[in-house]
Amino acid sequence: MRFFSKQPGFIMTVNMLLMMAVYMLSRWFFYAMNLSHFQETTFSDMLGICWGGLRFDFSALCYLNIALVVAQFLPFKFRDTVKYQKVIKIIFLVINSIGIFINVADTVYFEFGGRRTTAIFFSEFAAEGNLGKILAHSVLEYPLVWFFGLGMIFLTCKLYFNPIKYNKNSEDYAVPKVYYPVHSIVFLVAALITFAGLRGGLAYKMHPLRQDSADLYCKRPIETAIVLNTPFTIITTLHKKGYTDPKFYPEERLDSLFYPVVNLKNDGGEMKKYNVVMFLLEGFSREFVGFFNRDSVGYTPFLDSLLTQSYSFEYSFANGLRSVDCMPASMAGIPRYIDPYCYFIYSNNKLQGLPEMLKNEGYTTAFFHGAPNTTLGFKAFANSIGFQDYYGMDEYEHKEFFDGTWAIFDEPYLKYFADMTNQIAETEKPFFVTVFTASSHEPFALPDEYKNVFTKGTIPMHKTVSYADHSIRKYFEKVRDKEWFKNTVFVFTADHTGPSCREDYNNEMGRLLIPVFFYTPGGQLPAKCDSLRLMQQTDITPSLLSVLNYQKPVFSFGKNIFDNDSSFVNFVFNNKNGSSMYYLDTLMIEYRGKELYGIFDYKKDFSLKNNLLDKKDEFPQLPFMEEQIRAIIQQYISRMKSNNLTAK
Repeated sequence: MRFFSKQPGFIMTVNMLLMMAVYMLSRWFFYAMNLSHFQETTFSDMLGICWGGLRFDFSALCYLNIALVVAQFLPFKFRDTVKYQKVIKIIFLVINSIGIFINVADTVYFEFGGRRTTAIFFSEFAAEGNLGKILAHSVLEYPLVWFFGLGMIFLTCKLYFNPIKYNKNSEDYAVPKVYYPVHSIVFLVAALITFAGLRGGLAYKMHPLRQDSADLYCKRPIETAIVLNTPFTIITTLHKKGYTDPKFYPEERLDSLFYPVVNLKNDGGEMKKYNVVMFLLEGFSREFVGFFNRDSVGYTPFLDSLLTQSYSFEYSFANGLRSVDCMPASMAGIPRYIDPYCYFIYSNNKLQGLPEMLKNEGYTTAFFHGAPNTTLGFKAFANSIGFQDYYGMDEYEHKEFFDGTWAIFDEPYLKYFADMTNQIAETEKPFFVTVFTASSHEPFALPDEYKNVFTKGTIPMHKTVSYADHSIRKYFEKVRDKEWFKNTVFVFTADHTGPSCREDYNNEMGRLLIPVFFYTPGGQLPAKCDSLRLMQQTDITPSLLSVLNYQKPVFSFGKNIFDNDSSFVNFVFNNKNGSSMYYLDTLMIEYRGKELYGIFDYKKDFSLKNNLLDKKDEFPQLPFMEEQIRAIIQQYISRMKSNNLTAK
């Protein structure tokens, strides 16, 4: 044992474990000092939080100490000298003391931001020129925090492990043909472990560890602050820039121009606790759906038949470009603005999620997706907005239906979803369940028995869209005779559009057009296609809650599509590759930066070939539209930065 204890690699390992213990103590201190924010967090919850926190602590320590890991595991003999180890010790203590200081300091600032500090904090306060005063004030105001921090630094210095007291002689080493191969292998193993630490694991389909990954280990969004540590949140956001406030309007005017809280204006009375089943359809562009394209071939015969019995919208839009944009938009009212919300530095903001709202009204909530549970961070986000249960490929027993690359084939998975829906319904509680289809995702694989069945189409995705449509039919065949069926609102939306094969859809509008519709077999909504009102994903939550006669205000950058008040604004807002678009009735304007770039009468000019910018004086609604698009952008940025994304 004495031989191993004097190996530089072993020394580094012991000291990294020491730092893991310090970070864990700091986590409990953070929790204790902010206990008023975590009244619902039990000791059992904390154990789960701490278990998850180990991943983030190890990741942060790998970032901070990566150079020292290399220095201590290099397969060379100069590491075994007293002088070399003294230099390593000094560097280790300086770097990790800074890490401890930053981590403990955030115990103070959590009170003001409600989340862990990111690298954006320094640029924001640097612009104010008062960062030094803020730090000095906090030292005087919170002495207990700084005593704890100094105590952790003292403990680290005192317990630093370094048993090398003399230089090794040549006879202390194994022969070169043994020493160098063995130590090279140890170096490679250490490099692999460090890489796994930085990334958060080695699973093939998992994204590198991000702030939003913390949602996996807690029941309430605010608890992500306990899971995380501040060195991690700062280091992983150093390369990212926060939003810059465009300052179109004084802050006190914003709410009067555009207010992202929807008051549903229901007539009172009890909430109608209909069950809710939501389908998120992978890549289903509007152009694939025959119901909306009578002049061309469609690939969705079952959905076409369902649409004739549903409340749908001729013009309905995605609020994002990727799968990760769909859930924030459709279930929390957050559209994509430049970057995906889930992957941005504000992803630990507190949201008002549809699952959480329904759970508080006595609903059972569950999310289903046939891909591995680490896919795209869906499980973490589902947890953050209040889904009680998550059923991914990890929970699905019949792995023989895996497509070999992406997920379980839709037909067997949707049959499983039907069985689970029926099982959840047996609890006799209202329920909200969501399924994200998968087979119309690349590589567009089909089960062998269907490769000669679904052959129609001009691009590979068309066949899998038809297969997904067939799979949805099989779901409805299994549930339509159940007692709960007619007491259910079915919501359908695509996550985003797929690859386009039609020229008329190949433009800024067409690449965001998706089907959104409500199917109510119990007759809660009429069967019609609304050609006048514009629908977007951020409208889904307030509109659905309106159907349920929900009585509370709802945070959303969308609207209640069923609002009949005279103040109703028939708008859509979305952003694509830095361009913001605002639709009002029949007109669409496009902004790039702070400048008006385009004006289009999109109903007459579906392909957006005729820019009417030189005729802007002919549109009396244009000043209002420009005011709205600016106010939406400023509200979005302001509320993201201030963590103000809920209805008060």
